[in-house]
Amino acid sequence: MDSPLVRDLIVLAVVVIAALGVVVVRRKAPRTLRENNEFTGFTFAFVGLVYGVYLAFTVVIVWEHFQSAEATAESEATRLAELYRDAAVLPGGNVIQNQLYDYTRSVIHDDWPALAEMKPGSPVTAQKYESLWRAYYAVRLAPNDTAQAAFFRESLVQLNELGRERRIRVHAGAADIPPMMWGLLITGGIGMIGFTYLIGTENAWVQVIVTAFLAGILAWAVLIVVALADPYSGDVSVSPDSFVGVLQSFDANRAEAALPPR
Repeated sequence: MDSPLVRDLIVLAVVVIAALGVVVVRRKAPRTLRENNEFTGFTFAFVGLVYGVYLAFTVVIVWEHFQSAEATAESEATRLAELYRDAAVLPGGNVIQNQLYDYTRSVIHDDWPALAEMKPGSPVTAQKYESLWRAYYAVRLAPNDTAQAAFFRESLVQLNELGRERRIRVHAGAADIPPMMWGLLITGGIGMIGFTYLIGTENAWVQVIVTAFLAGILAWAVLIVVALADPYSGDVSVSPDSFVGVLQSFDANRAEAALPPR
């Protein structure tokens, strides 16, 4: 469902079905509809207000979840860049930098496809993460070297924060919207479209156009909620671009370090 073509087809189908429904209802009770316009119009306005507030609330929930996932990924990538820079001061810093490089690369090529399949990350990336910790366990600081001690302490702080953000990222999953909320979102939209059938207009084409437009807007809004609910799958998703940028900076540093001194 979470693809532009499928969303467009669903919206088109809803619009066509809603428009055909208007034609059928008008043939059954055209006069009765116009006689009850005052009552149905008031009820439609009230229900529309309630549903609009609820729809906005649901969109806010999924959008905040989406933004939180994006911010967590960007923060994790930033910590990797800081750890890579600080590792240059530590004994065995090349080993740590290689582990950071491998982990970042695995996040892009292993973790992200797993997250797109709604899995809690990739076992390969988890192993790279544990290897990174072992590289820090193996660090032996020079006695009385305050610079190394300071950088090592800061690196451990950053590494723990990296682990926290990784756990948040891989366990974020889809937005926690209870089934009862999904039910109200969908049935409420159907009910809003159904209300337009109860309002009689002098010209049938006016009611058909208004109903089709309303049906299309509501269907599109619900599909937006569906697309944003899972931040790592579909065309509307959090991308690993921040990690790609960090990996490119690692490549640049490695290439510069490989150059012969002038």
